[in-house]
Amino acid sequence: MEKVSVSIPGGNGRMGRTLLRLILESENHSIGNATCLPEEDEFGLDIGNLVGKGKISKELRSDPTCLFENSDVLIDFTVPEATMFHAKKCYEKNMPIVIGTTGLDNKQEEELLKLSKKIPIVYSANFSIGVTLLSSLVAEATKSLGKEWDIEILEMHHKHKIDAPSGTALMLGKSAAEARGQDLSSVKAVSRDGIVGKRSSGEIGFAVLRGGDVVGEHTVSFSNTAERLELAHRATDRSIFGAGALRASLWAVKAKPGLYTLLDVLKNGG
Repeated sequence: MEKVSVSIPGGNGRMGRTLLRLILESENHSIGNATCLPEEDEFGLDIGNLVGKGKISKELRSDPTCLFENSDVLIDFTVPEATMFHAKKCYEKNMPIVIGTTGLDNKQEEELLKLSKKIPIVYSANFSIGVTLLSSLVAEATKSLGKEWDIEILEMHHKHKIDAPSGTALMLGKSAAEARGQDLSSVKAVSRDGIVGKRSSGEIGFAVLRGGDVVGEHTVSFSNTAERLELAHRATDRSIFGAGALRASLWAVKAKPGLYTLLDVLKNGG
């Protein structure tokens, strides 16, 4: 099998380094190019040395156009503005993209849908296989338990995470809301402080914790009189997200144009 060449923007970030290391360890992938900002300390470093795998004679570059040279697919875990720039360039180059960036707004997600008319886009708030299955379990539990059960979602991440609630927490909330035939935006409760009154029937609450180096923890709580059911996932190594994204990349290079999730990949042989 010919290796799939993958380019990584933000190669010096937490997920960028993880992805580069996993690609170098993979039998199915190779590194196309990787970038960082020119003012960052890692600019110009050998990618292999950066991730502890020894020199590979390929450096971190700053020009984003290199990401689309000699590459089959791009994997993006950066920030919304950069992600949209890369997605539009992929559209121009007719190149698939796998997106794990969180914090995209509705307008940006609508733009991805338009771009997916021409190229395959795999977009998920979480590329963990376990979280993907958790999302399905949340929907199933919501349907089975009924609207009289209260749903609350607790998430915790490392102190450097910039968006809240996490994209994964919102994804889980969306699964629950859609299982009730609702739009999450109409039932989401993200801030409770002071005298806020009793809990509104049918709302889906979110609580956020930040601290230390926590990779990611999510608990969905279903509460009723005299009993509570909890569905939870805890990530202890961010390599699980990288492994899921690389799995999606192998599927994306063969997929038809469209906007997909990791669950679509798993259901369709990825």
